[in-house]
Amino acid sequence: MTLQDACRIVREGIADVFGIKLNRVGGLTKARRIRDIALVHGIQMFVMATGGSVMADSEAAHLAQSIPEEFIRASWSCQDMLTADVAPGKGCRCIDGMMTIGEEPGLGCEPDETIFGDPVAV
Repeated sequence: MTLQDACRIVREGIADVFGIKLNRVGGLTKARRIRDIALVHGIQMFVMATGGSVMADSEAAHLAQSIPEEFIRASWSCQDMLTADVAPGKGCRCIDGMMTIGEEPGLGCEPDETIFGDPVAV
């Protein structure tokens, strides 16, 4: 979905819910604009990363928490489906089915670069 798609959907009244995948819409800034359009027009939202690590899930969780409860349908986390945790014990986590974020600034996590191994190129 693009910002133009969101405007067209609102103009034509063809959706009750937006699915906002942060990477697919072009990042957090564009996702925020789509969120704002949805809020103004009373459209509920699903918020998710396109599938990624705790870092991507943390970004989605922060955006989801900026949406009033009556407009958020869900926020999907896929970090538990990955074999490697790039920021062990940091960032948003699913606890009893709820995504949580910490009090740390920014996303609340930095990757443990030793997990990635040697760089392929510098």
